Amino acid sequence: MTKKNKNIKLKSAKQKRLNVFVLFLFLSFLISLLVKLSNTYTHTLNFELSPKNLKSNELIISETPKFVNITISGRGFQLLKYYINKPIIEVDFSQLIKSSNQYIWTESRQLDKIINYFDSEIVVKSINPDTIVFPFDSQFTKKLPINILVKSNFAIGFDLIDEFQSSPDSITIIGPESILKTLRSISTKQIELNEINSSVDMSVELNIPSEIKQLNFSHKSVSIFAEVDKFTEGMVNVPVTIVNLPEQLDISFFPKEMSVVFYSSLEAYNTIDQTDFTVECDFNLLTADNNYLNPVLVNKPLSVKTAQLKITQLEFIITPKNE
Repeated sequence: MTKKNKNIKLKSAKQKRLNVFVLFLFLSFLISLLVKLSNTYTHTLNFELSPKNLKSNELIISETPKFVNITISGRGFQLLKYYINKPIIEVDFSQLIKSSNQYIWTESRQLDKIINYFDSEIVVKSINPDTIVFPFDSQFTKKLPINILVKSNFAIGFDLIDEFQSSPDSITIIGPESILKTLRSISTKQIELNEINSSVDMSVELNIPSEIKQLNFSHKSVSIFAEVDKFTEGMVNVPVTIVNLPEQLDISFFPKEMSVVFYSSLEAYNTIDQTDFTVECDFNLLTADNNYLNPVLVNKPLSVKTAQLKITQLEFIITPKNE
């Protein structure tokens, strides 16, 4: 027999001994595991209680699931599946004790139902706690306006034609009445827009508090839009009108016209004239300590973004009216 053949036979023998050892080790482990799984054990497991048959207009207001600790006894292989996959125990709310604002689950009334969740060989030793309270509230629907949060600045010569608006301008929220009655509006997330030189149309997420989990929102985001245009400044002279002047008096004042400085879009600029503005002085506002008439801009066109008077006081003389 050659040396090469001898080496092959030695390796084959070693491989067989190794395979036998591994097989023996595996069988020993398997026998040990079967012995342990055949023994009786007592363990406490944590099970979630899941609501069932709750009235459609009611809502459990607890933000965290309810759990119950159940101590069970049985053979290891019988308990194993409850470690691997803990059952969720359904709670039939139509069979619970009910007060004005809570359902009450008691171990004494639910014991038979819990026992039925386990195999017949499993013994239920104890259940803790013996009482669990489920606070609930009536489900409510409320419509809330959208509050747009925008920090914006514009490129030189540009401005908003009108304020930022949203679509939709309000959303519907469904949830516990106790929570909804405290809400007055829902805001968008804060956004910043810089050097704006064209109209804005974009989607923005709503700022929904993460801690409020029982509310259902018809929208999680809205579109915000605003028309932007080039703006310029202009000035018109507007006649002053005196109101509430007594019939028996005449009044002379100076100047007869007021300069009104206005700010409008270029598109609207050429359509604006003095007749679109009204400047008044109210005679009833005169007092012994006030020696001037105070003009007020009481009317301006919608196409004008801002407008103000260049003069805020008028000199005047009052004389009796000639009969």
